[in-house]
Amino acid sequence: MSKAANIYWDNSQSRSTTVRRTAKGRGPVTRTRRRTAPWWLSSLIVTSIFVMLIISINFRAFTEMREEASQNTRLATQIQSLTDENLALQEEIHALKTNPEIIQREAKKIGINLRSEVSSQ
Repeated sequence: MSKAANIYWDNSQSRSTTVRRTAKGRGPVTRTRRRTAPWWLSSLIVTSIFVMLIISINFRAFTEMREEASQNTRLATQIQSLTDENLALQEEIHALKTNPEIIQREAKKIGINLRSEVSSQ
């Protein structure tokens, strides 16, 4: 295999080798040492992932809560408006049932003359 291919296929990227001669000079002795990351780097990576996960979950929950709060406000306003309208209609119904002047006025609006109908009966 060529040297260019060895760059990509050689597993020596994670090892560092030192070559030194023995005391009697009988040939090279090769030692391999593994490179290891410091313990705090692993802890930092795990902690960072955990913090990002917590932040994303809380941001999503906060966004949903804010949307529900605004929807609650809109619905409360709509309920108040409908309640006011309902009370006004109840007052109008009561007035139409009991007040003869209002009954006569409403009858004129639709084209009925109650005085002539009452006198003809």
